[in-house]
Amino acid sequence: MSMNFKTSLRPLAAGLVASMLALSAPAQAADQWNVESGDSAIAFTGTQLGAEFNGAFEDFSASIAFSPDDLAGSSVEVLIDIASVNTQNADRDSQIVSADWFNAGEWPTAKFVTKSFSEVAPGSYQAVADLTIRDVTREVTLPFDLVINGNEAEATGGVTIKRTDFGVGQGQWADVSQVGDDVTISITIKASK
Repeated sequence: MSMNFKTSLRPLAAGLVASMLALSAPAQAADQWNVESGDSAIAFTGTQLGAEFNGAFEDFSASIAFSPDDLAGSSVEVLIDIASVNTQNADRDSQIVSADWFNAGEWPTAKFVTKSFSEVAPGSYQAVADLTIRDVTREVTLPFDLVINGNEAEATGGVTIKRTDFGVGQGQWADVSQVGDDVTISITIKASK
């Protein structure tokens, strides 16, 4: 029985060409989201003399590319205006932006830049990110829940950091007996495509 060598190679060649085209095709980009700033918040809770206080940074911007089916291609970058802090206490707010604390004159923004995402359960994720406050960058892991409904999305989550890890609280304020070291940051981000 004779076999045509050219004919037997055609399916193999066609398969190789199809594979090469698939590899060279651009990967589908993660969805771009626009933050609805009026319905979004970056808040925090700290302690002063053993009592909890709450605050928020009222001005921030975010660049969000996120798709649950393309976590590797997803990314988030958030820039926070330190001077926009509001703890409902003018004296405390003026201290927070001072050189001993965030030193907003020299470092006016804090930055959160994701490095990777993972899904821990349906609708629940973790973002590993670099958080920069003052001139210090540290890796943090932010767990968050995400609900996507068509072109609308809402993410809620939080992470606890130690303020002294970022040099927040210099001099006498490095002592955590008056102002606690742990600060819990909470996010509510509403966005649309």
